[in-house]
Amino acid sequence: MSMSMRGAAPRPRRHGLTLEPIDRRALERAGWRTTLDYRENHLRGRDGRLLEVVPTWTAEAERFDGDLVVASAVAGTADEAWALLRVEVESDRSRATPRVRLLRP
Repeated sequence: MSMSMRGAAPRPRRHGLTLEPIDRRALERAGWRTTLDYRENHLRGRDGRLLEVVPTWTAEAERFDGDLVVASAVAGTADEAWALLRVEVESDRSRATPRVRLLRP
């Protein structure tokens, strides 16, 4: 009994969720690992009343090519943070840390 190699029509490939925004996707495809952190700064008056809440988004990227390379950017929105981070990476303003000790079991 022989088996056909052609079989049924191939199913469309399934991938995970698409990383958005475009700037983050570009960094991930270039080999950078990315993270995004959110923080709120609460500004209060002398009497303790909340006057303003200032959102702060911090986007970071790292890559290891023999040296650990790190870049980060801070902005008021997540999209702005990703755009600034991509500019940092593309303009080569990232920091390299040559002394990384890898522990092996």
